[in-house]
Amino acid sequence: MKKDIKYSVEVKDGYAFKGVGGLVIRTIHPEVNGSDQLGMGVVYMYPGEELPPHSHFNEEAYFILSGEGYMTVDDEEIELKKNLSVYMPAESVHYTKNTGNEPLIFICALSPAPIAK
Repeated sequence: MKKDIKYSVEVKDGYAFKGVGGLVIRTIHPEVNGSDQLGMGVVYMYPGEELPPHSHFNEEAYFILSGEGYMTVDDEEIELKKNLSVYMPAESVHYTKNTGNEPLIFICALSPAPIAK
């Protein structure tokens, strides 16, 4: 039997929650659309918000839609700006901060998807 899968999800229909570093809206996730290995959503970080240094077992990628910010991935310093993609290997230590005056908005994808325990 094929499991219940949603092939498309609008942001307004995603699962929204206030994360440590900003507002997260999950759109592709096992608990939202039935994906097996992928998690994806939109993150809104407001001016001054930051996601403290952390690591996890998932690979992660950002695609910056708007705004500006700063991040580190291990020892690499990265200026965040529109149309930039950033890759974070599994177990890498990364930190993100909105350094601008407008929201930093980006797509965040993780594989495998994070599951709350």
